[in-house]
Amino acid sequence: MSREPLIDGHGRSIGDLRVSVTDRCNFRCQYCMPAEGLPWLERDDVLRFEEIERIVRVLVEMGVTDVRLTGGEPLVRRD
Repeated sequence: MSREPLIDGHGRSIGDLRVSVTDRCNFRCQYCMPAEGLPWLERDDVLRFEEIERIVRVLVEMGVTDVRLTGGEPLVRRD
């Protein structure tokens, strides 16, 4: 099923999607997250793999061609 394309406020097609799959990271780089003061999200507040997959599928149908998985550190997730 084809969906209407995503258009930003300036009339441009949106082709990029960045999904932050977790806020957890084993590095805690200063530019990304301070060493203290920001608590981790509860596991229930983080999107499940199936939810991420569904979002990506829908947005690909809407013209997204570039998907980036980011974090935290995406590889700390088991799924």
